[in-house]
Amino acid sequence: MSTQEQDITNLIKKVEILQETQTSTNSKSALVEKLTFAGIPIMFSCIVYLMSALSSATQELTTLKNKINIVVSAENKAIAPQGTTLDMEKIREEAALARAAMTLERTKDMLGLKEETALSRARIAAESAAARAELDKRISIIEWRLNYANKGK
Repeated sequence: MSTQEQDITNLIKKVEILQETQTSTNSKSALVEKLTFAGIPIMFSCIVYLMSALSSATQELTTLKNKINIVVSAENKAIAPQGTTLDMEKIREEAALARAAMTLERTKDMLGLKEETALSRARIAAESAAARAELDKRISIIEWRLNYANKGK
């Protein structure tokens, strides 16, 4: 081979290498482009979600701040507002009345069950006594017949 042929062969190899490099660069840039177009909407939706979560958290915090009005005494101790104390006292009284009513009703139910049980036991005892009396009567009749039959022999 002559030098010209070697030069041409070298040039062809260099061109092939450049083409391979260019295709790999093109494929890399296409991948980066695809990732960018896929990632931007996801990032945008994440940002929107975070902003809405922050907004709702801010609203809740503002609501809580408005609900909690604490008065501080000279000793730096928290004193609940008077209206809240009265409301809590009313709720406690209502709860105590409800508990008392429930206890009273439960006691009435228990007494009713005890009375029912006592009546049931008394009825069973009476029925047992009647059955015993009937059996005693039959036994005495059988004994009388046996005695009468034995005397006749």
